[in-house]
Amino acid sequence: MSNKTPRRSFFKTAAAGSALLASSSTVSAKRKKYSRKSPSSTELIEIGVITCGVYSHADPAWGRPMNPPLGEEQGTIWPRTTGMVMTMVWDPDPKLAEEFAKKYDVKVVKNYYDMVDKVDAVMISDFFCARWFPQLAKPYLEAGMPVMIDRPLALSLKEARETLELSKKHNAPIIVPSSDEMMYETVRLSYKLNKLLENGATITGAMALEKCNEYPAHGLHGIYKLHRLLNPDVVEAGLLADKWWGFSSAFMTWRCAQEGKKPDYYVGINMANERDTFGWAVISTDQGRVADYDDVPGETFEIYKNLFIPPCLEFAKMIESGKMPQTHDYILKKTVTVLTGFYSHMEKNGEMVKCADFPEDWMAPEIRPDRMNGEIFR
Repeated sequence: MSNKTPRRSFFKTAAAGSALLASSSTVSAKRKKYSRKSPSSTELIEIGVITCGVYSHADPAWGRPMNPPLGEEQGTIWPRTTGMVMTMVWDPDPKLAEEFAKKYDVKVVKNYYDMVDKVDAVMISDFFCARWFPQLAKPYLEAGMPVMIDRPLALSLKEARETLELSKKHNAPIIVPSSDEMMYETVRLSYKLNKLLENGATITGAMALEKCNEYPAHGLHGIYKLHRLLNPDVVEAGLLADKWWGFSSAFMTWRCAQEGKKPDYYVGINMANERDTFGWAVISTDQGRVADYDDVPGETFEIYKNLFIPPCLEFAKMIESGKMPQTHDYILKKTVTVLTGFYSHMEKNGEMVKCADFPEDWMAPEIRPDRMNGEIFR
């Protein structure tokens, strides 16, 4: 394997890792923050991967742009596009970690906390491990390291708050992205909407379609997208669906408050496995409406440019600058919306639930409880 000589300090003893697991204490080892030496520097940002399969963006959505294959794959050349390179990986399934390591030429580590101070940042990605995202992120946040957590941040509001507080306490930047939230169509639609709002327009409603057949992973795209566009004050939310995984369609509704004497407005998100589009959004105001249509071509480099590379670029910017692209409060707001919808479906038969009344300790169900258990954190 052809990894460069590390430029960071390493733990002096193996006992440091054991102490970290046993006590979850803050890591005190000093590390050197990533910094390019000059505009022509060829040094890449080194990324550690935590959970590389089974249902993970690490392979291939984010992995391919970071560690591109040699030669043609799927009829195209894949250039490195992010300024980052994956160098280490951990997964609860050692076999999956070894397969990932062989494919992307990275080193497998034994424990989930073994990459502290050995990479510039980590990304945590497998949706099937979402129950344990906060615990997996903890040693890295305590070490002040940048962390990218694939949606959702946590399956309970209590753990979401705790994770964000760790990020604040240790000045560890965190990003919890969605491709739909950061794709060009969303950025363009945001610009159009803001122009109307700057001219005094008032939002009167919004509707979106999200292509998916499950809520906790891909259903979140539409939620994150509309949070990016509207920055809404969601008062209550409800999710109607026959089931939360493998549905034919589902419908989510929000009631959103506005400042001053402006009336509340409603948002509807249709989640369905529609074949002809990745999704769309329409936002209505009293001065007209704006809309987008997420028409992304095939399984080629084009889909990566539009969907998967933008979150990686935001991650790289965050690592270099130390500045989060979204505030802690913003991340918490969209997490509350996600969990309130889940709670509405699971506990209230789809009825609208006030976000202020959402129980902090309620835990959304795991997608695949057999994928990972919490024994390693005890």
